[in-house]
Amino acid sequence: MADKSYIKVPISKIHDLPGISIEKQNDKAYSSLVSSIVTQGIQEPLILRQREDGEYQLVSGYRRRRAAQLAKLSELPAVVYDLGEKEAVEYYKTSRTNPDLPVPGKLAEQQPKPGEKKETAPKAEKKTAVPKTEKAKEKKAESEKKEAAPSTVGPAGTAISQVLESRLTQPDAKTIKDLPLPKDKETFFVMLHPDYLEKSEFNNFSVDRESENYKELRKSIELNGIKDPVLARPKKDGGLEVLSGQRRLTVAKDLNYPVPTLIQNIDDDDARILVADGNLHRDKITTYDLSRAMKMKMEAMKRKAGRKRKTDPSIPKLDSDELLAKEMGMSTSKLNRLIKLSEATQDVCSRVDDGTLALSIASNIAFLHPGIQDDVIRLMDLGYKLSNENTNTLKAVAKAETLTEEKMRAVLDGSYPPKEPVKPVIPVEQPSQPTVNPTPTPQNSDALNIPKTPEIPIPPAPVIPPQNIQPNAADIGPELVKTELPIGDVPSAATVVRHDRENDYETKIVLKGDRLRKYFPDVSMTPREIEDSVYDALEERRQRQEKMKQKTEIFKDKKVPER
Repeated sequence: MADKSYIKVPISKIHDLPGISIEKQNDKAYSSLVSSIVTQGIQEPLILRQREDGEYQLVSGYRRRRAAQLAKLSELPAVVYDLGEKEAVEYYKTSRTNPDLPVPGKLAEQQPKPGEKKETAPKAEKKTAVPKTEKAKEKKAESEKKEAAPSTVGPAGTAISQVLESRLTQPDAKTIKDLPLPKDKETFFVMLHPDYLEKSEFNNFSVDRESENYKELRKSIELNGIKDPVLARPKKDGGLEVLSGQRRLTVAKDLNYPVPTLIQNIDDDDARILVADGNLHRDKITTYDLSRAMKMKMEAMKRKAGRKRKTDPSIPKLDSDELLAKEMGMSTSKLNRLIKLSEATQDVCSRVDDGTLALSIASNIAFLHPGIQDDVIRLMDLGYKLSNENTNTLKAVAKAETLTEEKMRAVLDGSYPPKEPVKPVIPVEQPSQPTVNPTPTPQNSDALNIPKTPEIPIPPAPVIPPQNIQPNAADIGPELVKTELPIGDVPSAATVVRHDRENDYETKIVLKGDRLRKYFPDVSMTPREIEDSVYDALEERRQRQEKMKQKTEIFKDKKVPER
């Protein structure tokens, strides 16, 4: 941090200058700066001017303020200058092209609030004469210890306890073994030759050397060296593994540049979270890497939460998926689909990246064996269309039986598994019974000589052949029936299934797919979603008709004046 007197200002009291245009960037563009602030703190204080109401306006340090917000800081180190608002705006605009331009005005009197201590940047170590008495020695040692105390903070909230001597020559096995290592809750800082450091065992993510972001990083390191230190932890078999800063280490090994390194003792779950975060906040990341980073972080979060609850049952249960989804700015369902893609092949994930495969369909394919996944993608390239419906069927068939290529083709065509034929229900109208006079008793019939009425046989019900009979909607489930009667055909009474509307509130309407396509171009919509959309449209139509009826009634009551 610059050698200037500074104060801590609440971030909520820092406001933008009026009349300036601030370039807004994606939060992922601040990932390197956020990592630096988390590990080292803010090295250069912000420049502020104080308003008449006691609040502050930000003259310089807009990127640092945004990165500090993302790092969840509540206070920022700042230097306050006495200058007018117009003068501050002019300096802001000019300093964009000339960063070395001195700040106009003079340094304001830094008045900390009651109870606050005025802070100063760490002073450089000074050479002093050797004290003559033991008491003076003790006093001087204590003073030097306070001056040497670091102000930077490590990622776990631990102050840097020791700065080691730089080791810039290529190490051998003995040199690596002799490197001093921190104890628990300690952090060492050292400048190292890149061969001291290795890739973490948890970091199985790719580095795209052809991306523009990587090329810019390499150019910056080539000109200025590595400014932000990497974070490493000791390996069990000796040496150090990098948890945060893999791309910086890659560039440093290519250029043979020294690497500023923070060394901490970090457990496996925290190491997994740090490695995952280093990839999740990249500007560009493939679906293949993104899904695996999410899964690794969520599993580590669940293990950490489980251990805390085991020692303290009063701790509330942590919904890791909801917490991670909120952090990533997406819904929980989308997060779970992406995490399921961690079981998908790289080819399936690449189809999501290029837009040829929907995320929901890809997550269905991820349930299949990797070899089957490759076969499905190959069939897609041959012209077979994939949908949520047939990929869900693939999942069900693969779970119940062996999925051969012949069956896969049949499933994607919609001909497997074979559907049981639907037996049509043909209502048969019973013939009316003829009216017969009551048969008298035997005694009366003998007395009156009335012959017995012969029994009239009831003819069998006529068999009516089925014609254009539609399957019952209850037998085929919620899917839409994709057949309709040819135009001009009038169904006979025997082919129509009538429902008792007092006892059965189901009305079957058959719509053909071609007629629906222009209203529902999204082929991934489920039948239930299409049904809800139709009901919404009908409700809007009903409301419009109701309003028109009301208007008609209003105008009907009014008399038209005579001309």
